[in-house]
Amino acid sequence: MRGQPLNDESMHPVLAELPVHAPSADLWSRIAAAHAKSQRVERPRYRWVAIAAAVAVAIGAATIVPLMQRGSRGTETPGLAEGQRESQTLEREWQALSPASVRPASGLARLHVIDTALQSAYDRGARADELQPLWKQRNDALRGLILSARTDTITRI
Repeated sequence: MRGQPLNDESMHPVLAELPVHAPSADLWSRIAAAHAKSQRVERPRYRWVAIAAAVAVAIGAATIVPLMQRGSRGTETPGLAEGQRESQTLEREWQALSPASVRPASGLARLHVIDTALQSAYDRGARADELQPLWKQRNDALRGLILSARTDTITRI
């Protein structure tokens, strides 16, 4: 029989030799009851696993988020924060002095290049020692634009 493909004709003599047992009348009801019992036992276990995973994620988030925020605040040194505040003040002053239509393109281009470098530095997580010179350059560019706007105003009089 080994090596021969199995088909109904070749299996018939083998199957005929097997004893025949009649299953008990309650077999299907016992199978159904055992299946239902196993389903009841396994479902709560999955529910508790899901609840435990959700709690673990919440605890992890509650722990990591403050550390990340503290870490990002730690990169802001006093000189860096001062440079940012000074830049905001200079920009407001410059915008008040010159209307958008009169602003020099070369000064705007320089400011755009510096802003792009600043954004790139922040995107890659640069340290304060790299950011401070960029803020200084931005402030110097804004001072130049303010001086240019004041000079244009004086010239027009």
